[in-house]
Amino acid sequence: MDIRTQSDLLAAIICLALAVSVLLRPRRRAITLYSVLCFTLSAFYLGEFLAKLTSSLLWSRTSIVFGSAVPVAVLAFFTEFLGVSPKSARRARLGALSGLLLGVTTGVTPLMGSDIARTMVAVWVFGTLLVSVSLLLQRMASTESRVERARLAYLAAGAGAATVATALDLRPRYGNGFPPMGAIAATLYMFLLQQTRQRLRLLDLHELLGKTVALSVQAVLFVAIYALLVSWTGDRTSLFLFNSLVASIVVLILFEPLRGKIEEWVVATMFRERFEMIRTLEGLKGRMGNVIEVRDLAKMLLDTLNETRRVTHASIYLLSDDRPGFFLLDSRGPTPTPFLDAAQARALITVSMQGQKAVLLENLERRLAELKAVEGQPENRRGRDETKRLTDLRGALKMMNAGITVPLMGGDRVVGFLNLWDERVPEAYASNEIAFILELGERIATTVENSKLYERMKERDRLAALGEMAAGLAHEIRNPLGAIKGAAQYLSPQELPAETSEFLKVIVEEVNRLNTVVTQFLDYSRPLKQSFAPTDLADVVNRTVKLLANDIPSAVALKLELAEKPPKVQGDPEQLKQVLINLVQNAVQAMPEGGTLTLSVCAPEDPSPWRLAGSPGVVELRVRDTGQGIPDEARSHMFVPFYTTKEKGTGLGLAICDRIVKNHGGGISIASKAAEGAEFVIRLPAIPEPTPAPTPEGTTPAPEGTPSPDLDLTPYPGSLAPPEIAAGARPRRDKKRKRSPR
Repeated sequence: MDIRTQSDLLAAIICLALAVSVLLRPRRRAITLYSVLCFTLSAFYLGEFLAKLTSSLLWSRTSIVFGSAVPVAVLAFFTEFLGVSPKSARRARLGALSGLLLGVTTGVTPLMGSDIARTMVAVWVFGTLLVSVSLLLQRMASTESRVERARLAYLAAGAGAATVATALDLRPRYGNGFPPMGAIAATLYMFLLQQTRQRLRLLDLHELLGKTVALSVQAVLFVAIYALLVSWTGDRTSLFLFNSLVASIVVLILFEPLRGKIEEWVVATMFRERFEMIRTLEGLKGRMGNVIEVRDLAKMLLDTLNETRRVTHASIYLLSDDRPGFFLLDSRGPTPTPFLDAAQARALITVSMQGQKAVLLENLERRLAELKAVEGQPENRRGRDETKRLTDLRGALKMMNAGITVPLMGGDRVVGFLNLWDERVPEAYASNEIAFILELGERIATTVENSKLYERMKERDRLAALGEMAAGLAHEIRNPLGAIKGAAQYLSPQELPAETSEFLKVIVEEVNRLNTVVTQFLDYSRPLKQSFAPTDLADVVNRTVKLLANDIPSAVALKLELAEKPPKVQGDPEQLKQVLINLVQNAVQAMPEGGTLTLSVCAPEDPSPWRLAGSPGVVELRVRDTGQGIPDEARSHMFVPFYTTKEKGTGLGLAICDRIVKNHGGGISIASKAAEGAEFVIRLPAIPEPTPAPTPEGTTPAPEGTPSPDLDLTPYPGSLAPPEIAAGARPRRDKKRKRSPR
């Protein structure tokens, strides 16, 4: 069996394997036509193999018939692949079928022995194949995308090379040693065509080319090892087997290190910029492990990426603690949007929670173009939903100036995004570079989680120190304060001059103020004693308003905007009332000339990041005044202990509010702008609505308002609920129960 016969058999087997492999995937029309083309080529080369092996006229006829069918399958595939108009595609298929008729006639009749008939079939076959190449060239000239044009150029060059090589195989040989390139070229081209259908990114084809070169070099080296150790053994069987064993052991020892070195050499030689970026990212991974501060890590990462000259836009977004959405931590290049709210990030969070590790802008635009190109088909809900989802994803990436977005996953929720983009090229990063970027994203997410844990540990230690100091400080201050206040109150203001009585009032007021400071200091430093239960925020607002009715000046108009039946929250009503009292008092003090104080409770429809992670929703409590507002420079410090903008403020009121709200699993933020009044927004996770169990026949449903003994009020995992609730603990029940009379 000569090399030509073996190459035909190899081509038949590989084409058959390609046909079967694509049929195992989700089928489309172009995929089905590709498999038909592979089956046709496999049958043609199998006929060639059997004809050369057996010298049978039957297999020669089979080869002629299937060879004339190849152009039909080629035209059918390329007209579908290139999206040729139905009218032109129909004309091409009719022409191909007429040629197929000529080939079948030649194969099954005595014309098989005529050189003229076989030459006519060959001319028609190769002429039709060249028409397919011209279709590729025409589409390449008309497309506007540089990437698509390069991809079509690869396909056209491969098709032309395979056609010419096959034609050279059929012409008279100049000696028996002429290499049979036709079958090999056709097989390689079919593999390239399959990869082009699977790997839509041109850079993946470049990477495939690099791996092919690396494997070829490695194979040549291994063949050289075998040849060096085996070729000189001659007919000595025992020595041949021994040297083959030694060569195999040497190959196994050298396989892994040699493969790594060869792939590195190929990438460094053929793709220099990619090699430099991968080497830079590998060095960056080692340095990232020594950083705990998120801002320091972001600066190191973005500076390093910027130095590679492969990034024009880079940014990191992190989950905001005070309002639903993600804030810009740091960026390089043109500044993206400073805040991505929950509605804008909804699509990104959804695909991230579904397990997608990266979102590429080029893939989104390619898929949207495919959906837009589908014309003449009735619209369906699935297509509209996919178009809307892809459009939302593309909008989020555009706002963040991202060509590739890597979600930063902390446990079961998204804690941020790493965004990169090189706007100079359509496909900026190859698959191996994207793999490194994904590893960087995992390390950033780990650092974010470790940083939060570190901050909580520092906060715990700080509160422990404050608690120890507060216990002694309260004793040392309150005793003399009590004595001063008692002595001042013992003096009768009526028996003293007017000026002296005023001084007594100042003494009492300042003593009361110092006592308030000590009380707040103790409240902030000691652990919170909480008793969680299902709580209606609207009811908390109503009770707080009744309590403060006499303290609100007549110049301040109070406005309530309470939802009729807002979802309940798991909380401590007394602590929530304390938060509301602090906010209302601050709002009243911010309007000395009068104004409007608005208290509202609602369940917003816009999802929040923790809602998408599994929580059923949030309830918002808003406190809005019409005062002078809060300066921009003071916003980031409003919840910091001992920071105040008041002349006689302690700076602990808002810090206590922030602590209470966070212990309830929620967040508090400032939503208004400077000079437009102040609006504080409290968001708490809502209790999921229970699913009513079906009532068995013959039983009476329980009256409305009767609690079910099996009702679990535990929020879903991933919510911002307190640890004891998130862990699955049920609400505490009152030990004092009324026994029903017997």
